[in-house]
Amino acid sequence: MEKIKVTTPIVELDGDEMTRIIWSFIKEKLILPYVDVELKYFDLSIQNRDATQDQITVDAANAIKKYGVGVKCATITPDEDRVKEFGLQKMWKSPNGTIRNIIDGTVFREPIVCKNVPRLVPNWTK
Repeated sequence: MEKIKVTTPIVELDGDEMTRIIWSFIKEKLILPYVDVELKYFDLSIQNRDATQDQITVDAANAIKKYGVGVKCATITPDEDRVKEFGLQKMWKSPNGTIRNIIDGTVFREPIVCKNVPRLVPNWTK
């Protein structure tokens, strides 16, 4: 079977804990066998954000600006307990907020409803 060719690289933002495992499985089993795409990888694990003084998050956001598309896994926004648990240098800001600010993004607080996608949450009417 011929793979679908994607001409623009996709920025891959790996996350923390189980999301790393789940994303790896999805990528290896469901995407890469069928899609020919260049991935620009960024490790946004809490340990790597700490080791890079959070520069990795800024670099990832700038890559999204450059290529126009990114896939981000869930990441830890550390609180006091997580700072102690991981031995972090400080309580880093939310990577979601950092990325959103750099790419001039927004947060959707309501579901985005499409006619051809069934609503599985009964009270979604719009």
